[in-house]
Amino acid sequence: MFTQCATLYPDHLQRVIGIAEKAISAEQCDSILIHSGAPKLAFLDDYHGPYKANPNFVWWLPLTQSPHCYLLIQTGQKPVLLYHLADDFWHVPPQPPTGFWCDHFDIHLCSDLAQVKRELSQYQSTSTQRAWIGQDVELAKELGISKINPQGLMHRLHYNRAIKSQYEIACLTQANIIALAGHEAAKRAFMAGKSEFETQLAFLAAVQQDQTQIPYRSIVGFGHHSAILHYQHYDYSVQDMGQPQSFLIDAGTQYYGYASDITRCHSRGSKLYQNLINAMTQAQRSICFMVKPGVNFADLHHQMHDLVLDLLETFKLVQGSRDELATSGISSAFFPHGLGHLLGLQVHDIGGWQQDELGTAQEPPSSHRLLRCTRTLEKNMVVTIEPGLYVIDSLLKKWRDNGFGHLLNNTAIDQLRPLGGVRIEDNVVVADQPINLSI
Repeated sequence: MFTQCATLYPDHLQRVIGIAEKAISAEQCDSILIHSGAPKLAFLDDYHGPYKANPNFVWWLPLTQSPHCYLLIQTGQKPVLLYHLADDFWHVPPQPPTGFWCDHFDIHLCSDLAQVKRELSQYQSTSTQRAWIGQDVELAKELGISKINPQGLMHRLHYNRAIKSQYEIACLTQANIIALAGHEAAKRAFMAGKSEFETQLAFLAAVQQDQTQIPYRSIVGFGHHSAILHYQHYDYSVQDMGQPQSFLIDAGTQYYGYASDITRCHSRGSKLYQNLINAMTQAQRSICFMVKPGVNFADLHHQMHDLVLDLLETFKLVQGSRDELATSGISSAFFPHGLGHLLGLQVHDIGGWQQDELGTAQEPPSSHRLLRCTRTLEKNMVVTIEPGLYVIDSLLKKWRDNGFGHLLNNTAIDQLRPLGGVRIEDNVVVADQPINLSI
């Protein structure tokens, strides 16, 4: 995969240069300075939190652990990288960059901000024509730049980031391959009776990425924890092997800055939960096959709600006529989140509501406010497809309070409650024959 990414990278870079130069012209800039970002100090402490690179920086080159760097983009010129290379006796000092991408950049090694200023001075611009992309507004001002994260420029870049180059798809493919190995290791740990914490450790050991490298904190939930959408803890208790148990893991990895985002569920000893996993997987895969150019993502979301309603009826979690069930929106009590989102340099890649380069937004319908993508799909977009079905008592109470309690089969719901819920998530490349990276 390394060789493939190296081979595909030049075409990717030329595509990004073309997008940037077009945006520079349209927004009347003469250049863009992109900051890689910097770790943040904890309040009243001298300890930095984990560093996460600016995704607009990593779009250009695979530097995910290089804070204090700058990328200068000028029309018709070779991109310039100001690479931070300071003498640091507290940490392993950074080394000059190496890799398949280096020859494509004019690289300057800078030890501090004063040297950055000297290097930038040879590239002519004005404070009103050079645009800054980065979180540190005060640093931009220190460098004499007043055009900070200009909205028009950002809209153009973010809109185009949704369509992936072959290099990006190769990176996303490898991120899926790595994550799937971790999922298998986590499944083995769960089946052996390990705790949530030990199961997370098994995932990390298999993927060889630590908590600061994986793109998001893994969700590892047993039993009723699997119904907490962003369950944020790891229970240290070993399992009672004499009792049936359910397991949901939502975990991904990264490769050259590109993220995978995969969810799987497993049953140990519960026929009900295994049947629900099988049924949800079949429904989810049917939607994956629909991820094609010209299809609106919101339409897929609504189709998935119809399939979830089928599952609710099949497992007798609801009762009443189909018309009344559909009209009530009862499926949202069990499937409250969106079908998925754009995926790439960010787990929830930016621009999911954006309809054009100007930033025109199409918000989700009022009945499905948590839908993260409303775009019409285009070839080589990458999206997640992640439907779920959960017992969430606060949501069920809301439907009861609104007069729909008669539609709920409390006996069946009570049987599922200790098992939590299911979610199946794959990463899919939009194509005439969709490419599922997660199988």
